[in-house]
Amino acid sequence: MKKRIYWVLWRAGLAGILAGGALLFFSRPAAPAQQKPETPEQIQPNPSKQSESEPPPAEPSEAGPAGIFGQYQARAQRLLDQMTPEQKIGQVFLVRCPEKGQLEEVQALYPGGLLLFGRDFKGKSGEQVRQQIQSYQAQASIPLLIGVDEEGGTVCRVSGVPELRAERFPSPQQLYQAGGLEAVRADAAEKSRLLLSLGINLNLAPVADVSQDPRHFIYPRTLGQDAEHTAQYVEAVVETAQREGVGAVMKHFPGYGGNADTHAGAAWDSRSLAQLEAADLLPFQAGMEAGSQGILVSHSIVECLDPERPASLSPAVYQYLREEMGFSGAALTDDLAMGAVGGYQGGEAAAQALRAGADLLIVSDFPPAVQAVRQAIGQGTLAWERVDQAALRVLEWKLALGILD
Repeated sequence: MKKRIYWVLWRAGLAGILAGGALLFFSRPAAPAQQKPETPEQIQPNPSKQSESEPPPAEPSEAGPAGIFGQYQARAQRLLDQMTPEQKIGQVFLVRCPEKGQLEEVQALYPGGLLLFGRDFKGKSGEQVRQQIQSYQAQASIPLLIGVDEEGGTVCRVSGVPELRAERFPSPQQLYQAGGLEAVRADAAEKSRLLLSLGINLNLAPVADVSQDPRHFIYPRTLGQDAEHTAQYVEAVVETAQREGVGAVMKHFPGYGGNADTHAGAAWDSRSLAQLEAADLLPFQAGMEAGSQGILVSHSIVECLDPERPASLSPAVYQYLREEMGFSGAALTDDLAMGAVGGYQGGEAAAQALRAGADLLIVSDFPPAVQAVRQAIGQGTLAWERVDQAALRVLEWKLALGILD
């Protein structure tokens, strides 16, 4: 999409690039001796012996300083270089916050972040939630992403608790009908400030799906307008949330449409690529141009991109996201415990999603997923370079949000 837009400009500049390439190559100065990076206090590498499947030294990303996290790349690389294999693997997971008795086991595996649900807030005051999240961070050797789904309307993990907010945040449709984009921006600002006050730095919102049909499963969570208006809504939410300091995650790429509920089972999307590009992909593109740091990939089987695998497990989908749409932020999977990926047992979905191109995997059962990734690395079906790439993006994101110094 964006790739095609820049084709003519690329061809025009290619000759000049090639002409200057040789001169740059032969005139480069010798690389200075590499200095040993300082170990930040936030990351405390495990001094125990590393596993036999220890990765090779990570190479700098080919993307260079470009991309939404470009300014944080060098610092993130230094952090990554000092991490153990176990820490790198753990960082690519956003884990459903476990029951109290399981938290220690989860923390021992170095998760990249915790995803909180209504049960984690029920009956608690704001101060109790703050203390709870502070305790999570205090126990973590690597500071955590703390995420929620606070969309408004039917999905309100925080404002659905009366002790935290008198009323639930309104749905996108209610907001837009009441006050247009001005109301949307005000709501996004208030929402972000509330989340930050509790210690939450990541919101799995906005919903960027396009639906104008009340019969669609996803309709109540959408703006309920056409692609153009939905794009304006997504842009407003992303800009506002990230200006306030909360990471925005658009969902559910490449667009839910009229698909069945992927929580319950498999869903097939038979629309053509032309149909997606003409409508459903426009809000995601608008959000990317507004600086969205994250995008959540759905479990629908999008036949025009990959007729065999759910989008979250499909290399073709991530390739389209990166190469055609130009997205350089973090790509998340939807929860890998959902019914649409239920056929991938024993954590295999985690290894497959990571191999396909995901950076942050949402899981409810963390230890088996970690074991599946370890096994895939040991068997040679998952490259350490892919793990490094994903973990690097997670660290860059944490730096961008101020979670890491």
